[in-house]
Amino acid sequence: MFELSKELEEYRNKVRDYTQKVVKDYAKTMDETNDGGDKIVKDFGEMDLLGMKIPTKYGGLGLGEIAFAIATEELGSESGGASHSLHTQLNALQLLVSVGGDSAKDWIERGVKAKEIYAVALTEPAAGSDLGALQTTAKPDGDELVLNGEKIFTSAASFSTKMVVLARTSGNPGDKNGISLLLIDSKLPGIEIHKLDLMGIRGAGVSYVKFNNVRIPKDSIIGKEGDAFRGAIKALMISRNGYAGIAVGIARGAVEEAINRAATRKQFGKALIEQEWIGFNLADAYIKVEAARLLTWRAASLLDKGVEALTEASMAKYFAAVTAAETTRTALHIFGGHGLNRGSKVERLYRDAKIMEIAEGTNEMQLLAVSRSFQQKK
Repeated sequence: MFELSKELEEYRNKVRDYTQKVVKDYAKTMDETNDGGDKIVKDFGEMDLLGMKIPTKYGGLGLGEIAFAIATEELGSESGGASHSLHTQLNALQLLVSVGGDSAKDWIERGVKAKEIYAVALTEPAAGSDLGALQTTAKPDGDELVLNGEKIFTSAASFSTKMVVLARTSGNPGDKNGISLLLIDSKLPGIEIHKLDLMGIRGAGVSYVKFNNVRIPKDSIIGKEGDAFRGAIKALMISRNGYAGIAVGIARGAVEEAINRAATRKQFGKALIEQEWIGFNLADAYIKVEAARLLTWRAASLLDKGVEALTEASMAKYFAAVTAAETTRTALHIFGGHGLNRGSKVERLYRDAKIMEIAEGTNEMQLLAVSRSFQQKK
């Protein structure tokens, strides 16, 4: 059902080759230093990875959502931080495409080549999945807007050149109207950026950002003023499936490590994999990874056909996140004491996996989205 085209096979091999030659070794450095995402993003630009699903009229390759799922899986199998860095740039570009369209063409083209590195400033301390509740404001003052507010978990902020910001240009928290998408310089006076020390996806530049009377030109607004909510929601729902791809990659990487360990480690005269309970646990984990990939590719294929597929993307993200958490725990258990060493691959993937259950919408939010689809059918 999901036989890849020759073009997508070649694309997967390209990303896999880069992952094994560069990311495999670099992942430990990113994790230990909580830095290095800028190098990865620049590599992505040189390899045309940032244009994978961007329409050709904006300088992209137009390969679609399955290509995105493939790339995030390959990178995720070695590093959640590297895969998240790809996801962030594609998320920013998707926002510019969905909200700005042709008016943002130059900025999209620059992002595709990594001439600009974008941070995505959406989530606030009091407004996570509920974007309508955001409180950051951009109020007019002459020919400028004055930006005030706080953003949390702003990906790539610490090394970005530009920020894609959702802010309220009119109305009150709770209103879906009056929300605008802004594109601003990351180094403007009044912007404070504090990199967070997260347990997983380290090196991706995830930061707390505060805007203190930041003065920006009115043409910083992308698309129509006050009309960004619908386009932002669409972009975020699409990006949710990319996060499912990261989770599939983390789960696959953990299972592969566990299989290799169980095949070579001997106890009581035979390999661990010959112990029935270990073999069964690995088989269960392997099956779930395959199922998670199929759910992810199914949602991606529907999105590529122009189907909204919000329910399918939520199912994929939920199941892939749960699978990542379960399989990394299984892998860590099979490695025993060796897996507990800080910096071992399975220990790193275990920490990355937990992020998958929270970021881009918690597991509970995915279940809520799926349950609402039942209600709509009645």
